Amino acid sequence: MSTSPRIENPAQHLPVVGEIAAAVNRVNEEGVLPKELVTLVGLRVGQLVGSSYFTARQLGEAEDTPERLGAVATWRTSPYFTEAERAALALTEAVHTPNPTGERVSDELFDEAAKHFSDKELVVLTGVLGQIGYFIPLALIGSPKVGVSFAEQWQK
Repeated sequence: MSTSPRIENPAQHLPVVGEIAAAVNRVNEEGVLPKELVTLVGLRVGQLVGSSYFTARQLGEAEDTPERLGAVATWRTSPYFTEAERAALALTEAVHTPNPTGERVSDELFDEAAKHFSDKELVVLTGVLGQIGYFIPLALIGSPKVGVSFAEQWQK
């Protein structure tokens, strides 16, 4: 396992990477979703895809309690989360976990999320999940240094 990035700077080979990253990072710039919720979702994705980079980044930027952050992997049985957060985490898992039997986001799952989020909030949550999805290949293939942002280590 390498402790240095496998790819020095993806933008030097594909300049549009930086533009895309800048655009997708703006999905919640209006603060439609609470920062704590976005952090919980990002942390869960990091856990699901097995990315130390994503997990450490979310934990490093978190403004939440250690109890809640430590319980994200067991959110279904943990007493620390609201029903809205549970719905968002369920959507997160559905989107970022392959389902060999077909549909990932059932009507029932969507309906549950819709009880807790407005249409705008659902669209922003979808954007947040897409934003994270954009960076997954860069994190898994490029193997960036844990604890250092993409922007800081890919300056060349």
